[in-house]
Amino acid sequence: MRRKAMSMMLASAMVLSLAACGGSKPAETTAAATEAPAETEAAETEAAETEAAETEAAETEAEELPRFDGQQLRISTFSFNAELLQKNIYDPFMEATGAELIVEGGANAQRVTKIRETPDAYDIVVIGDAFVSELINDGLIDTIDSSKLTNLDGLYDVAKAPLGEDYGPAYTFNRIGIVYDSSTCPIEITSWADLWNPELADSIAIPDITTTSGPLLYYSIAQMEGLTPGEDDDAIFAKFEELKPNIKRTYTSANDTITMLNQGEVSVAVLLDYSYTTAKTASDTYVWVDPSEGVYSGFNTINVLKDCPNKELAEAFINYYISYDVQLAEALDGVDSPVRTDVELTEEQSANFTYGADMINGLQIPDWDGINAHKADWTDRWNELFSVQ
Repeated sequence: MRRKAMSMMLASAMVLSLAACGGSKPAETTAAATEAPAETEAAETEAAETEAAETEAAETEAEELPRFDGQQLRISTFSFNAELLQKNIYDPFMEATGAELIVEGGANAQRVTKIRETPDAYDIVVIGDAFVSELINDGLIDTIDSSKLTNLDGLYDVAKAPLGEDYGPAYTFNRIGIVYDSSTCPIEITSWADLWNPELADSIAIPDITTTSGPLLYYSIAQMEGLTPGEDDDAIFAKFEELKPNIKRTYTSANDTITMLNQGEVSVAVLLDYSYTTAKTASDTYVWVDPSEGVYSGFNTINVLKDCPNKELAEAFINYYISYDVQLAEALDGVDSPVRTDVELTEEQSANFTYGADMINGLQIPDWDGINAHKADWTDRWNELFSVQ
């Protein structure tokens, strides 16, 4: 919006400038014939600039958000970075459309349970990949009209319809990695294999298998061992059992894990990249590691729930969520990595983000349908292994 508003201001200023010049121009031409070519060139340049500015202004006006005065949109989303989401997305959208947004935050698994129990209590769900896949399989996600998403063309192809053409886009990608406090961790960490070092006894936090990042860790460890999830689960869980002496906590909340790092309860944590963006503000001794064996990545999506009474409003909200201005604001505040090809960040701004064409086009994405097919069994085995956590 800021960029487009500036274009409109420039267009208006140019029109006013031209009007002022026209009002003060003498009735007869006084320029010498030798100056005519320069004047003609200047006039043509000025006319071209005016036309370009007016065209952009017209396009901006056409893209203005429609009004939805009196309508409500009930949103189930993450509780992470709630204040920044309010600033960058909710407040501007409500101001521009007149709609009311009712936002409820929480963990992915808990929110899936609530949606299953009371599906008519929500209109939009902002959630991780595996969980929206579950909701689609349950018949709780509605299809959307992608022609209403005018901002879709600005996304990387892999983000446009990651779960099928009928469903909503990914608005951010993330990858799993290792964070350690170099002031307290006894070793330098460069690989997944380093987590098994006996010097790290009782000092590591890893995500629970039921979280967004849990399956990414599962796949990453399987890749490290040359194993296939769903086929070699006994061997994969045997590897996690070997790691158990080093694990202080299996977590369901990244916020709680960052607190544990800050308080010195753990010196190593397996986190998603955006969680590290938050964690590193607390200490410059925190180090991010992309393990040498490779990592898996995930994505968060935004979708409409079945029987949403204000579907046009819901699609307008999705379109706004993937707009240039929102994607840029979220990236600059360290909330989410952008999936738009036109959002350009400096090396410092994009540090540790899953960002840029090379990285995004080379993402390793796990098989979410396969994960959901084995999730119940994996959860039972995980809980048995880490029952004391």
